[in-house]
Amino acid sequence: MSDNDQGSRAPRVEATFKVSYANVDQLLVAYSSDLSKGGMFLATEQFLPVNAVIRVNLELGEGSAEIPIICRVVYVRDHAAARAVGKPPGMGIEFLDLTVDCLGLIEAYINERISEGEGVVEAPAPTRRMSVMIADDDHGCRTLAAAPFRLRGDYVRVAPDGFEALAQCLKETPDVIVSDVHMPRMDGWQLLRMCRARPTLSSVPFLFLTTLGGEQERLRGYQLGVDDYIPKPFRGKELQARVDRVVSRVQRSPHALATQKTLRGDLGQVSLPSVMGFLELERKTGELLVVGAKTAHLFMREGHLLRLEVDGVLAEPTSIEVVYDVLSWKNGQFEFAAHDIPGDDLYDTTVTALLLNHARFSDENNR
Repeated sequence: MSDNDQGSRAPRVEATFKVSYANVDQLLVAYSSDLSKGGMFLATEQFLPVNAVIRVNLELGEGSAEIPIICRVVYVRDHAAARAVGKPPGMGIEFLDLTVDCLGLIEAYINERISEGEGVVEAPAPTRRMSVMIADDDHGCRTLAAAPFRLRGDYVRVAPDGFEALAQCLKETPDVIVSDVHMPRMDGWQLLRMCRARPTLSSVPFLFLTTLGGEQERLRGYQLGVDDYIPKPFRGKELQARVDRVVSRVQRSPHALATQKTLRGDLGQVSLPSVMGFLELERKTGELLVVGAKTAHLFMREGHLLRLEVDGVLAEPTSIEVVYDVLSWKNGQFEFAAHDIPGDDLYDTTVTALLLNHARFSDENNR
């Protein structure tokens, strides 16, 4: 706590907080969605009354100078409110003295670090020998898929069909399973179902090698629990990079949280309208997270869209174009987590109606 000693005209500072960012990507997202618009959400358990004046020392990156900003509290999300919406507690703050020069300093810092390549996070190579299971009835594909892993020193097992692959996986659990879809005796769909139904294999990353072109088939795979698709023909190094990325992502996710995920995938493989249509058909309740150029949270109850948040901002029911914009995203990842969703239905319509109106809206814009 401190008092500003510049006289009665200066506001009294109730508290000082420090905000820092792990990398330039986080800073860029925060700048685009919050900082450049004159405010931010401060994750904290130290709550102050609305209109309280605070100081925030903004650290752009490790070793950078701090930018002091005088702010005003505009809303408080206490523990009860945080539990109700499933978000962290804290305070929404408005900047009172962030100057154009300070904004320019932040932009210059971001541009400099991005040009240096800082903040680009790639999947690291495994720190230990990885156990890889490859199932494909084509000998050439098995050989091509196994080659980069064997060259790196990973432990690779191969099988000509899902039946033998499942037996080997039950005998010794692999770190990742890479499987063709169409195989004799047991195809890739059956292998995926069998793996997800067994406790020892339920959380093992699973990738399909496939020529599947239909959205419904790919959505079926995501519904069953596939982690990624690798289109045929493929290059060995590309396959290895995709496998490393999926394994790294799964290892970073807490196990308890990962088990709650019922549907996840890539918008490049399955469109968001198809995902929404499936959730409506199955009358799902939960939260659909979509991460693209922005981050969207779509809250569903029994197949109905209740509300939408984009970069933490609630989309008002009158701004239906925001919903249409999110439904048009072509790139990004989606993940659905089933849990109770409180709150009112802001849109009071079906997903089918939203999708039809979105299609008309898109056609009009394309004309």
